[in-house]
Amino acid sequence: MSFYIGDEVLYQGERYTISIAKPVEPYQYKLVRTTADGAEVVWALESELEHIKSYTRPRDDTQLVRGSRPKR
Repeated sequence: MSFYIGDEVLYQGERYTISIAKPVEPYQYKLVRTTADGAEVVWALESELEHIKSYTRPRDDTQLVRGSRPKR
């Protein structure tokens, strides 16, 4: 299994959170999300899910941050 309870994932282009994972093949996940109409719950196979890359891909996003520490 490559996804865990609490992971945020993409399913059909929408962001969901995994609430239940079936630990036997075929791996299935119960997904939940909030919409303007209330909660939405769906079941999805592992092959239908994507990791949210901005969470898992390393990047250097602090290059422009300048600290207040005095220079030596």
